[in-house]
Amino acid sequence: DPGKLSAYRDRRFPGTQEEFDIALQTSTTIYIGNMSFYTTEEQVYELFSRAGEIKKIIMGLDKNTKTPCGFCFV
Repeated sequence: DPGKLSAYRDRRFPGTQEEFDIALQTSTTIYIGNMSFYTTEEQVYELFSRAGEIKKIIMGLDKNTKTPCGFCFV
């Protein structure tokens, strides 16, 4: 059921279960994992803009080399 929320709850979330559920319902961010280290921000934008407006893309980067490390948030 697409309208049903997951039973998952982030233990680090500081609020109540109800506040967590509201945050999930209003969230517009998705995690994309298992990406090639060679995937560019432009490629992510091109793919996901087909589904709707992209507000922001955050590419996961290796903290030392500053190179992509296979995940992003859209």
